[in-house]
Amino acid sequence: MEAFAIAIVNKVEGCWCVMKFCACLFILFAAVVNAGPSFAYILQGEKFAKSKEAFVKKINESDRQFVVMDYTFDGSSKDGMWQPQEIAAMKKSDSSRRIVAYLSIGEAEDYRPYWKKEWKEKRPGFLVSENHEWKGNFRVRYWRKDWQAIVFSYLETIVNQGFDGVYLDIVDGYEFFENGKDNCINPETKQTYRQDMKSFVTDIVKRAKQHSAKFMVIQQNAQSLFKDTDYMALLDGIGAEDVFTNGKRPQKEREINKTLGYLKKAQDKGLTVVLVDYPKDAKLQQFVRTQAAKCGLDVLITDRELTKLGSFFSAK
Repeated sequence: MEAFAIAIVNKVEGCWCVMKFCACLFILFAAVVNAGPSFAYILQGEKFAKSKEAFVKKINESDRQFVVMDYTFDGSSKDGMWQPQEIAAMKKSDSSRRIVAYLSIGEAEDYRPYWKKEWKEKRPGFLVSENHEWKGNFRVRYWRKDWQAIVFSYLETIVNQGFDGVYLDIVDGYEFFENGKDNCINPETKQTYRQDMKSFVTDIVKRAKQHSAKFMVIQQNAQSLFKDTDYMALLDGIGAEDVFTNGKRPQKEREINKTLGYLKKAQDKGLTVVLVDYPKDAKLQQFVRTQAAKCGLDVLITDRELTKLGSFFSAK
């Protein structure tokens, strides 16, 4: 699959550093970035459509060729889980459309079928603390075998549902345990928290590829793991949020350069690159579209809650 990029910049007036930086990006990426397949990222299916049938219809009526979505319609109930025939039906209007399932591997979610009610009172050893920015999400000791067994079972379900791949989230969960100090040693495993995460993702990739070599494994964020080129080569893609902004203001230029360096490395190796950001103001959105076009980049503008198709703008 051709690598494609979706990038967002979120400040309009007086931001010469961003505009000049964008011009530099055009030079940097012109040789390797081609407008790729149109992209959608929807995690709250019940807010996107009134029913599973309506969801399938809206996907088929869209022009989106690459869709990341939850493995259930409503995110929680077993009854809402997508069936193979429904995944296949989403390709009725475009047989080349890829449908990829979201899978959080660095946090446990209390609305998932695997969650046990007693965990809040008597936590299993892998469960740490709630992420107060996302209610119902709990940090995990992702290197523990009991947590990994849950994820592997989850992965097997996704494969059997007929998805074309998985989109791994909270891969950067190692940052919570590092507490601001890169490459800290995990006393339980005697290796770094980052290496623990790379080992976990490597096992996920191996299990996924046993099903099919074409089954995609895409990592969201945690670009710094791409210092390890052997690890990077295992993956089919990288998804990066908030590369240019935090939703309210531009990121520091130094951080932007650093992130884009990793992403260019991924593109050069043939990985799919997916960049997403979430500005709300119409003027900022227009600015994003204009600047992204000048840089030769595809753009997805959507809501942070991921309830919509969003607005995709191709660089072509």
